[in-house]
Amino acid sequence: MHIVITDSGVGGLSVCAYAERFVRTNGFSEPVRLTFANAAPANDYGYNSMPSLEAKLETFDRFLTSVNDRYAPDLVYVACNTLSVLLPETPFFSKEVIPVRGIVETAAKLLLRGLDANPESVAMIFGTQTTIDAGTYPRLLRERGIDASRIVSQACPGLADTISEDREGSRTKSEITGWVRTAIAKMQQKSRPVEALLACTHYGYRRELFASALAEAGIRATVINPNERATDDLFGTQSSTPMNRDAAVEFVTRYAIPPATVEALTWFLSDISPRTVAAMQNFVHVPDLF
Repeated sequence: MHIVITDSGVGGLSVCAYAERFVRTNGFSEPVRLTFANAAPANDYGYNSMPSLEAKLETFDRFLTSVNDRYAPDLVYVACNTLSVLLPETPFFSKEVIPVRGIVETAAKLLLRGLDANPESVAMIFGTQTTIDAGTYPRLLRERGIDASRIVSQACPGLADTISEDREGSRTKSEITGWVRTAIAKMQQKSRPVEALLACTHYGYRRELFASALAEAGIRATVINPNERATDDLFGTQSSTPMNRDAAVEFVTRYAIPPATVEALTWFLSDISPRTVAAMQNFVHVPDLF
């Protein structure tokens, strides 16, 4: 089984790491190959910098088409909220060439489970400006009967880049604390428990800082990191005895990953998946990837 995992950068590499660990520790019914394909055109120019929705869709559709032609995967998993929001509008998705799933589906299921378990709880959604502006999560929650008064959305511009570059963490902590305070100010009743969704794959690297910021503000919160649970959608429930416990991992990117990012991700992911870290450190530079 060949799975391409992609993100508009490198945050979704943690999904690849959790997938490799899942196969290694739980096994799978067939050989697994994981290709992490970076969907960002350049280090300093990503989807949130593009001037229009049309530009974002054209770029992402071109990426999906090229990756499918070049690597022939059995499944594409979009480990990026920004791109998952765009996914249904791409021609590639509408053609149903191969199965394509997005982390928004994974995250929405986890969030709804928490909200249904406690009718008093409030959804607090942290994401990039593109993800929050799209309004996908509030729409999905409302469609499933969650009242708008139980939904708080908070964009965190620039936070993903800070997390990638700030291994020490002081700048990240300061930014997260500020965004958490802004989100709390939007709550109608601050005594209510919170289901806090990290709706950007980078944010999962600093889950503990979100948890501590909410706790320090007096909020009873469960922090949801969907990156860890993407394996549910990647591998499902196996009916046969798992025989394979080895997953090959490759990292391909259109631009060279900056050393500071490599250093930070090595630190974040080494305990989860040394093989994924090795693939990232030895990334395959493909300038014409898309």
